[in-house]
This record gives sequence, structure tokens and C-alpha cells, in this order.
Amino acid sequence: MPFVNAYVSNEDAQKYDLDNLWNKYNIWPNHKMPNLLNSFDVHQHAWCVDKERGYWLFSCGYVHNYDSPSGIPEPTSKEVFILHVDGQNIEFILDSSDLDPSESVSNDLYPIQFAWEIVSMNPSSLPTLSKADLLTILKEALTVYKCSGLRDVEANKKAFFKFNF
Repeated sequence: MPFVNAYVSNEDAQKYDLDNLWNKYNIWPNHKMPNLLNSFDVHQHAWCVDKERGYWLFSCGYVHNYDSPSGIPEPTSKEVFILHVDGQNIEFILDSSDLDPSESVSNDLYPIQFAWEIVSMNPSSLPTLSKADLLTILKEALTVYKCSGLRDVEANKKAFFKFNF
């Protein structure tokens, strides 16, 4: 079974400690889990999951710039993802940038256009999988996740992206 965007069962959220994964990367007290789930239409975590292989991709939010002009940490274009493969979490920090104009497609069909780039990957390989294997799995998951997973299906329909890795 390939990756699909889905809501996470309460059992899986606890099993994989998704609240703490999210909270590790989010600095604002009012953006902490599990309380933040109350602000969503569906009060569950969302992920991109391949249940057959036991793999999942979970977005942990944006990296913040602490040296902002306002003095208040501000979100950047870098997003933290956790890819769970073979029982291990791999932390990816990905940056989304505008597509090169030569790679752009119709703005009418796809008003959201960007390219994913890897800022960091930790660990970069597993005993059973190489970096290339992990990047292939990441691409599979992101192709389904698109730009916002299950939380914004309409935006995903309008998204065109590519991988710069």
C-alpha cells in the first residue's frame, strides 16, 4: 500500500509520541500539543503514512529565526519533518523555495509552486537503508503530502512542486 494522507489514531499518536515531537520544534506556548489539536476541525494529528511498510511522515512545523528585526522569533521557509522508517525517526529540515521560472507551469492550474531542498538530514542513513533509499522514501511521502497533507486538501490540488535533491 502506498503513502496516504490520514489522521492519526490516538493509539498511534501515543505510541510514536507525536505530541512531544511537535512540541520539540514549536516555541509558542499556545502552539503546544495536545491543546493545539482543539483548534483543528478534526482534533487529531495528521500524517502521511504507508501502513504496509510501517513508514510515516509527520510535519513538525517551521524553523524559527531568533535574530529577527522585531526581536520576536519569526517562522522561516524551512519546515521540520520526521520520516519514520524501520523503527527509527529521521529528522529532515526542508526549505521550500520558488521554482525557477524555466520550470514553472501554468499559474492558473497551479498557483502554489515551489521546490523542496534539503537543509539537513539526521541520521543520513540507517544500517538497512542508504541515504539514497531514504531520499526515495521521502520523495514518495512528500509527493502524497504535497504542501499541507490532509489539513488542506484544496491547497494541495493547486500545488506543483519538484525536488532539488
